[in-house]
Amino acid sequence: MLIKTVTIICLIFNIISCQGLPNTVKMTPIKNIQLVQKNVFVPEKYKNFVPGNMKLNIPEGYQVKVFYAGRLNKSRFLTFGPNGVLYNANKNSGEVLALPDKNRDGVADTVIVAASGFYKSHDVKFYNGAMYVAEERKIIKCIDANNDGIYETKTTFIDNIASGSQQPGGGHDTRTIVFNPQTKKMYLSIGSYNNVAREEFRAIIEEYNDGGTGRRTFANGIRNAVGMVLRNGKLFANNNGSDWQGDDVPPEWIDIIRDGGFYGHPFAYADGVYYNFSVPQYTLLLPISKAESLKINSMKQPAALIQAHSAPMQIINSNKNVGAKFKNGIFTTLRGSWNRAFATGFKVVYLDFDDENDTTANYVSDFVTGFLTDSVAKKSWGRPVGLELDESGTFYLTSDDLTEAIFSISPENVNKNYGENFKPEGDYKLDQNYPNPFNSTTIISFEVPQKTVVNLELFDAVGRSVKSLIDNEVKEVGSYNLKLNLNNMPGGIYFYRFQTENYSLAKQMLLIK
Repeated sequence: MLIKTVTIICLIFNIISCQGLPNTVKMTPIKNIQLVQKNVFVPEKYKNFVPGNMKLNIPEGYQVKVFYAGRLNKSRFLTFGPNGVLYNANKNSGEVLALPDKNRDGVADTVIVAASGFYKSHDVKFYNGAMYVAEERKIIKCIDANNDGIYETKTTFIDNIASGSQQPGGGHDTRTIVFNPQTKKMYLSIGSYNNVAREEFRAIIEEYNDGGTGRRTFANGIRNAVGMVLRNGKLFANNNGSDWQGDDVPPEWIDIIRDGGFYGHPFAYADGVYYNFSVPQYTLLLPISKAESLKINSMKQPAALIQAHSAPMQIINSNKNVGAKFKNGIFTTLRGSWNRAFATGFKVVYLDFDDENDTTANYVSDFVTGFLTDSVAKKSWGRPVGLELDESGTFYLTSDDLTEAIFSISPENVNKNYGENFKPEGDYKLDQNYPNPFNSTTIISFEVPQKTVVNLELFDAVGRSVKSLIDNEVKEVGSYNLKLNLNNMPGGIYFYRFQTENYSLAKQMLLIK
């Protein structure tokens, strides 16, 4: 009789207050960082595609503008290609859009359909000269053979995702991929079909060899890891928790994904706190077996626990150009709640860590807010999803469903002409490395026309920093040659970036092993 009464109350009010958050759950501390409301600048060419008078709350010293609008249709994840161009997976149109911004002014020059014909394209990644697009049931490998920016050749790289599911498709249909060039592995997140249910082939993260072989379950009990990122060689993910347990249960988590790890779904959350099994759907999970209990007992405190029902999406690493307050952590978008008494999410948050080796977040703070205008009435004008960060410290943020736009959020003092088309007074020069392609050893040459601080950094094919070659060294006027030995690095495409206070240029190199 009690279960029936609880069920009726929950259905009538469309909320669940059946279970509060136990005091034993260790939530990540919240730190309030002062945000300032700014008008979103809309370039003339995009004014017919977005609402007027948009405002966002961002940190002091930042500016925000519409980077692109017009062709978006459920815009999802973002990434930079090896050519320095921003790419966006456009889910409903089945396209991958290239959005070049050659003068780095925070506004796309144009839009190019780099590839099309996908089904629910959610994520896009670049690896070893190819573009990979994550669909609901397949991963597609795309090749641009003539280097014209259009990926003409498409082949199936991974097929029949979630092949063992009794109900393929539906449910959580987003797929996210991460390549690890050091271990030559690829990771694929597959969300659950139902809110809570035992599912053998879903609610997991799979591991593959980077050639598409060796498929195996890497970790399970993960309801829906929409965002994944490598952080100093460790795979981090965020999770969309289950519904109908209450406004604050379960907290969303961000954590390291451990080989063989179990993360609670569909029985428990945090470090092994059981759900309230008197709630409908959850009752059907009883009884819990001894083997399942042992898995639950193995759960660990996540790296971070944040507000329930926030719906975390893309997750990215910070970099040293973002600023001292944000340089050591990770950022994630929160698309926003739907089954909560008062709406939450609809923002970007920052999770602070001591350094790249730290595995416990010190605090979480808001970084971009303003999409949610009325929490009580659940009114908003955008839902953040995709997030990317470039080498100048500029963020790129997609908003889907309500306002289809990509925003650029940049430091106000960022060089507006940052990029390969800009040179300051004098004549800086960065030569192509020689030989190229090369086996282990090559020479990088550059010229400095005036005394300045120089940085030279090496990046892998997906834009992650691999090695600092010159770190904030003062260079006098002259020509310099740097001998680079990559004997211990795997073969593939790399990029080296030369940077001073007001000049930056990157070039591509090919290591053959």
